[in-house]
Amino acid sequence: MRCVQITGSDDRMDCRDLFSDPINPLPRKCAECGFPDLDFVPQPYFLVKSRTMSPNELALAENGNFLIRERMRRVLDLLAPGQCTYFPTCYKGTSEKTPWLLAVPNHQVATARVDPSIPRCRTCGEPRCAHPGTQWSEMLFGRPPRSQSRGDGWTAHSDHEVLKSATWGSSERGWDQWISRDLYTSVRLLHLLKKMKAKGFYEATCQSPVTPDKDESAWIKEKLQLLVESGVPSHPAGTLSDDDAKWFRKFLKTHARQGEQEWDIKTAEKRVNAKLPKSYVDFVTAVGPTSFENIDEQEAFTASILPPTELSVGGFAEDCEDEESRAVNGLTFATTEHGDCFCFDVQKGRKEYAVFVFKHEYNLLEPYADNFAACIRRFATARDS
Repeated sequence: MRCVQITGSDDRMDCRDLFSDPINPLPRKCAECGFPDLDFVPQPYFLVKSRTMSPNELALAENGNFLIRERMRRVLDLLAPGQCTYFPTCYKGTSEKTPWLLAVPNHQVATARVDPSIPRCRTCGEPRCAHPGTQWSEMLFGRPPRSQSRGDGWTAHSDHEVLKSATWGSSERGWDQWISRDLYTSVRLLHLLKKMKAKGFYEATCQSPVTPDKDESAWIKEKLQLLVESGVPSHPAGTLSDDDAKWFRKFLKTHARQGEQEWDIKTAEKRVNAKLPKSYVDFVTAVGPTSFENIDEQEAFTASILPPTELSVGGFAEDCEDEESRAVNGLTFATTEHGDCFCFDVQKGRKEYAVFVFKHEYNLLEPYADNFAACIRRFATARDS
């Protein structure tokens, strides 16, 4: 079957910075050069607590592995049985389980050859560095460089729905700077996940994404029906959970200011042409506009909640290059000091809206929380941890 490489958010749950400073260090495999054991799975496997509150159901992890929520585990158990090994995860520094599972693909594939001029360890034979493109002499799997492209839609083929690269990539200065492996899924599985509105995975390509062919489309239709018959929900929950509601009520009670804030909500709604979520109205009425510092464990990353009089309709989404961002009907409710902002995806008929973060450096919107209450919980969890 056709396979494509997967990419996702750079805000990894198991790594403070992309490819560097992982919170689950690996043991040495080579005593001489110190090369790590890339197949080792630390137990317990820790995640950054505030980042686990993302509304996504799929996320990349270190070393070609990935993270999934329970609905996605049920999907893979039915459609790709035995192709991954699953491990529980815990909040960093605790024994408390998270709602995420670490999925480790059981199948690996050599994706490239490293330039023979790169020095290698005399004991383990691993190269000192292997930067994709500049230090790979030959591509063996996946989309080739543009200069070698056979045309749009060229993909790799595998007998597995999910697999990862045995080949690793690194900084040109050495694997001790950063090191990574790639994740692949079948074209049909990736597009089935899209049909289920499972967010977090995207095809890694600078060209047009691969679309399902006739056989793949038939498989998707058949398996979607199988999932429904097996009781797997066809859409993510995406609503205010009982747990979030309970936490939010307690937060409002604990942080309420003396005397409720009075806002002309109807005038604000008329100005932005949208019904404001009840959770946001309850927040600004009880707590008022406030700021949360060091969110997602990023120093000096402060989000300031706007009052109803300062809410602003997006304008950034239509300038984004990706279709997912342009589809967001953004209403900004929180700003930061460095250009990013948080917005509601306003949808008619909904009492609560999904929250997105606009990343100005990448000019895109990423899912951040299922709703405003879950967003505040993520902010506050980062602040209080």
